Amino acid sequence: MKAAVLNERKVELDVQEYPDPVLTPGSAIVKVLAAPVVHHYTAVFSGEIPFPLVLPLIPGCSAIGEIEEVGPDAHNLKKGDLVYVDPTIRTRDDPHSPETILQGLFLPPGSLSDVFRNGGFAEKMLVPLENAIPIPSSLGRDAAKLTSINRMLVPYGGLLSGNFEPGQTVLLLGGTGYYGACGIGVALAMGARKVVLPGRSLEKLEAFVKKFGDRVVPVQLSEDEQENIAAFNKAADGPIDLVLELLDATAPVSIIRSAILSLRSFGTGVIMSGRPDNLELPFMPIMVKSLTIKGCFMYPRTACKKLIGLMEAGLLKPDWFDTDDQYSLDNVNEAVQHAKKAAGPFNITIVVN
Repeated sequence: MKAAVLNERKVELDVQEYPDPVLTPGSAIVKVLAAPVVHHYTAVFSGEIPFPLVLPLIPGCSAIGEIEEVGPDAHNLKKGDLVYVDPTIRTRDDPHSPETILQGLFLPPGSLSDVFRNGGFAEKMLVPLENAIPIPSSLGRDAAKLTSINRMLVPYGGLLSGNFEPGQTVLLLGGTGYYGACGIGVALAMGARKVVLPGRSLEKLEAFVKKFGDRVVPVQLSEDEQENIAAFNKAADGPIDLVLELLDATAPVSIIRSAILSLRSFGTGVIMSGRPDNLELPFMPIMVKSLTIKGCFMYPRTACKKLIGLMEAGLLKPDWFDTDDQYSLDNVNEAVQHAKKAAGPFNITIVVN
């Protein structure tokens, strides 16, 4: 088969012939139709972002494709089914503390990476049966549009991790960014009373109010933490139940602190960005208010099917996203460069077969 391969730590991929994946029990072979391009792939390939990788590697974190073949233990999947390929793969033999990889992107050395490391920048890929999620016919077969599932799943995972419920208010940090902007729509689809949206530019924030409606409440950030806490609570006009943190690593850590300290008693802060620095928090308010602060890496396995259900209900819409930037596998390096330059909140660059 044809594939785009990272043979060594460098920015460009080599488009070459590569051995077809070999079917095993517990797995499926998927014919790839469309694979989204991660906007920071160039930094991952070069090692600037030091994600662990096992080489050679076919990148491509998630895909939309058709089932070509399934292992003998498959129960529901069958040839020709349209599926979303979930890149979050976890070991099956330790349900309490599983190891996790992101297929085609984050690959610590070990058995999972040895077997399932190759992602969607190829004509075919091997995936665990549980990672091939059927897409109902009601959502159509526009593979490019359906790659938006991947973008929405990340904030959805954070909201699930925080036990977010209808009628609650979420303070969304990084809500104008690559994943955070999708989190606005996901929170509203889950029944958010309000989404408090901090940022530096009110003009930029107002664009999201226009897109999603007046349940989105913008807050212009200041340099003073106490002023930010007061502004967050004023915007919420009631308790802030959850802080979902999806900030860029360059954002001041003080914003996270002021957000967590604005939570109601028994509120939850969910941390999702992989920052290299530290977060300092005062003991007293965390103890007195019984706050929960937790990390979240991706989402539970059941999230994919639930999110697709929200799409079927018309609450989450692929039409939010611009998927016109499509490249063939032969032009994958152009796609990678374009994704870096055009990394807007609702832009998706896609490699198609």
